[in-house]
Amino acid sequence: MDLRHRIMMSIVLVLLFGPGGAHAAFSGKVGISSLQVLPAETVSGKHPEISGAILATGAKSAGETVEAIVIASVTHPDHTVKSWKWDKVILKNAIVTSIAIPKEYDVRAPGVYRVDLSVYSKDMRPLAKLSKNFTVIEPGRPGVATAPTVSKPAAGPPPPAKAAARTSDDRHFGLGAYVNTVNTAGGATMLLWPSKYAGLQASYSMGNFTTAEGRLLLRFPLSGGINPYLGVGYASVSTERTVDTINIRTTFSDSGPTGALGIEIPLGKRWVGYAEVSGTSIDLKKEVSSGGISGTAEVKYSPVTVGFSIVYYLF
Repeated sequence: MDLRHRIMMSIVLVLLFGPGGAHAAFSGKVGISSLQVLPAETVSGKHPEISGAILATGAKSAGETVEAIVIASVTHPDHTVKSWKWDKVILKNAIVTSIAIPKEYDVRAPGVYRVDLSVYSKDMRPLAKLSKNFTVIEPGRPGVATAPTVSKPAAGPPPPAKAAARTSDDRHFGLGAYVNTVNTAGGATMLLWPSKYAGLQASYSMGNFTTAEGRLLLRFPLSGGINPYLGVGYASVSTERTVDTINIRTTFSDSGPTGALGIEIPLGKRWVGYAEVSGTSIDLKKEVSSGGISGTAEVKYSPVTVGFSIVYYLF
């Protein structure tokens, strides 16, 4: 692995995992006193009212407080996940703190949905977790038996990548930077996702080579938030070089189809990283002549390359 690869991987790891914070001492305990889903059965397209009550108790001092992080999620019948995160929630001893889950998820598909409410310390130590289910039925059809409520002990903190899963359905248009690490070049990229599974990408980079490329992307969303994707497109590549044998400077260019295989890595609510391997059939050859000397000149261009992008989604 060369120096450029090491630097890029170090940046991605720091963005993904970041340093942990200090744990604030609290002499009592934190629990979830209730998680209400009303009604437990609803029709397609109509959201239930979902709220949770978090209670800190047993502190030595009545005025003692603790800072917490609250994460709520709704798991759909197809196992896709929509989640929300509240940072710096201040819990006061013996006072209930209410959390209302926004109606920002799809309830069109009939079936059983699971609601999870988890509480963590500010350094992401698990404190409490509670789960409930509700059922969505089609209008005019009999209801489906709702699975029993499951209450689980607190588990370990979720991997950071899951934070992006909560907004994967909401990311539609983004702009960012692109780096080609083999055919050394850098530039800008634009991503448009008309749907959850299909998107369009346009990029332009300059360096050893100037490349303009357009792609059609096919994404495979996973519940963990790190999504593989495939890309097919068309690229135009050019570069200006000096032909040593006849000492003239000329432009080499070619265009052709391209293909890519990559992964989408959430880095935050709006920031997403992309790492990919791509290939093309570009052939930079040209017939040149000067002073009665002619021949075929060629510029070396790697048909397989590795690229990285960091994209900020505007909406």
